[in-house]
Amino acid sequence: MIIHGFGVTLIRLQHSDIELVRMHRNSSVINQYMEFREQISKEQQEKWFLSINNLHNNYFIIEYQGNKIGLIYGAGIDWQKKETQNGGIFIWEEKWLETQAPLAASLMLTEISFLLGLDRTYIKVLKENTRAVAFNYNLGYELLPDQDKVQNQKYVLTKESYYKKAGQFRAPYLKLHGDVFNISLDHPEEELEINFKAIYDSQPAEIKKRLQLSTC
Repeated sequence: MIIHGFGVTLIRLQHSDIELVRMHRNSSVINQYMEFREQISKEQQEKWFLSINNLHNNYFIIEYQGNKIGLIYGAGIDWQKKETQNGGIFIWEEKWLETQAPLAASLMLTEISFLLGLDRTYIKVLKENTRAVAFNYNLGYELLPDQDKVQNQKYVLTKESYYKKAGQFRAPYLKLHGDVFNISLDHPEEELEINFKAIYDSQPAEIKKRLQLSTC
């Protein structure tokens, strides 16, 4: 699955890229902001990929200006409860943090999740990661009750809060790129993409106007 919009491309994580992700996830640049900081082995990465390569997890490589610059995800999706249990993003290099790409990718994945019927998403952010706290607050995330003394704090984003608080950040992208996202199913014969298409097909016509689905 490949998604284009807001000036970036999201490419669903394939096995061929899990070593790229592991290398950067193990770096001190990234793992200092993670609750789990031990080095991840190739075997652990293989098991992890097998556990997340399904309809209940959306992991995407972020591509910007022809470069693979990071990973964004929504994990533990419950399509019945209409919520994502955990989400996050990490960018490999500092230079890409200063571009439009991290915000564009976050906005796009959030909007697509809500357009496909989800009502809320949860994330966890280390208390000392003030940059990530501010970033997510600007998207509309709110700290859950009784989290003040928790190190890895849990936040929730509802559809209503997102469209209310993220408006000023969405506006430039909507003006420059529009509000239509192009989704290509590059492996349409695989069960995961067959199931995704079933979810897409169940959406009303006004949603499909914003999510233009095609097969490669």
